Parts: sequence; structure tokens; C-alpha cells
Amino acid sequence: MNRAVRAAMAAVVILCAGGCVRSHAVEAGFWFEPVTFQSKAIDGAVTAADLATVEAVARAELTQAFRGLPIVISARRDATFRIRVVQEVRDRRLRSNWGVAGESFSMPGLGGNSSVSFLFLASGAVAYAPPGTSRREMIDAIGRGIGRTAAHELAHLLLPQAPIHDSTDIRSYEFDSAARREHYYGEMHWALARPWLEARLRR
Repeated sequence: MNRAVRAAMAAVVILCAGGCVRSHAVEAGFWFEPVTFQSKAIDGAVTAADLATVEAVARAELTQAFRGLPIVISARRDATFRIRVVQEVRDRRLRSNWGVAGESFSMPGLGGNSSVSFLFLASGAVAYAPPGTSRREMIDAIGRGIGRTAAHELAHLLLPQAPIHDSTDIRSYEFDSAARREHYYGEMHWALARPWLEARLRR
């Protein structure tokens, strides 16, 4: 083997040692099932155009929540982690079968599934709207509420044993109730879970 070939091989080894180990992003599929909602506050029923806006805002909110982390938000229904928006979610653990914002079921090593309630979150966006909120702002708020709930549920899937509900920050994704104005209006951030997500997704 001549000197030029040895030098080229050594260069490849050095480059690979420094950068050939690639970070494999985790994929989370996010999609909407057929949903409906109507309220006097929005002058009747949500339209197809409204639903397109809601989905775009929700997807942007979910993507923003995990920005900077090796996770891809797609529309794939066979992704490792799956979050679907459905008409309604009821807490099957309670005999009263009350509606809830979302629920998640994780399967160690296999990913997990989350369901997010369109009815609960659309109702919340309307109920917690500040005085003077326009119809378009309420539609956007529905999308934010859905995206933020999806972020909360995806955190449960990624960190099934983490006590994320310990957060007392009412503007955090981890806060344990979507029944608050801050879930739909204003900015939101991680309080406890960000370093746990960093460790989970970058290990």
C-alpha cells in the first residue's frame, strides 16, 4: 500500500471518528381524525377552512415545543410515537367517564399512542377567550390548545415515568390541566421536562 493510499485511508478514519456517528431522530406522527364543533361564540360550526387553520396552528405549536431536539413531527400513522386528534376523549379510569383533554399509552421499546380531544379543547378555547376575542383568534386558540396538549401527551410517551405534572408553572406544557386560559392564549414553555427530554432523545 503506497503512502498516498495510506494517507487517504487515515483521513477517512479521522473524519468518521469526528462525525460519522449520526443522530437518529425520533419520529412522532400527528394527525386529525374527522371532527366537528359548533358554538354561538364562533357563529356556528367550524368550517373546512377553519379546520385547516386549526391543524396548521396545532402542528406549528407542537413543532415549536420540540424545536432543537432530535424529533421529527410527521403525519405518518405508523410512526414510533403517534398522536391523533379525535372528536372526544373520555377518561376510562373514572366511573363517571368524564371528558378529558388527552390520554396516552406507552409501550416500552415500541413507542406509544396518544389521543387528543377536539371537543374538550375547542370548548376550552371558546370558554377562556378574553373579552373582545375575535372569531379568528378563537380558531387559532383551538389550534394552540390542541398543539399544546399534543406536546404534553408526547412528553408522557417519551418520559413515561417522569413526574411532569409536578410543574406548578401555569404557562408550562407540563401543567396538569388544560382547563385554564393560559393553555390557549399567550406564550408557553417547558418548566421541568426539557432537560429530561434532552437526555432521553440525545442518549
